[in-house]
Amino acid sequence: MPLHNSSTISPATISSTTIPLLLEWWQQRKRIASVRSHLSATLPKGDEAYLQAYYRLMEVYSVVKSGGVQAQTEAVHAFTQRESVLLNQRLSEIEAAEELAEAAKRREREKVKQEIQELHSANSWRLQALTNIAPDEEATVKQYLPDIEKTLMQMQCA
Repeated sequence: MPLHNSSTISPATISSTTIPLLLEWWQQRKRIASVRSHLSATLPKGDEAYLQAYYRLMEVYSVVKSGGVQAQTEAVHAFTQRESVLLNQRLSEIEAAEELAEAAKRREREKVKQEIQELHSANSWRLQALTNIAPDEEATVKQYLPDIEKTLMQMQCA
């Protein structure tokens, strides 16, 4: 039983209008789940938009709680830099290792190059996710932080 027509909720953007609706919806879903002892596998008609918007809210909330978009972006860059230095050092060590046969060096280089590729891929994905958080979404979630946390704590204690 959705609270409102699903057209009221946009899963793409969090706003000061959607946060109270989402928190109320989530409390309602948790109460229903408590009575039934589990969340039903299928959501009632109209709840899919609420669920997607709730996921978005939790995504933005986790970024806000961990320092915000700017802090997280800086952390990703710093992590990438640290890991890149270590991986490049490892490549140098492989090249300098006289005890390794050329075939072993090639295998080790490939492993490290794969790690470098995965590092850049994962961090690219994370930076894109952070870029997708609009400044007004971040500000709105900060504004509603006490309400969001109150709702989350109520649900954990229930």
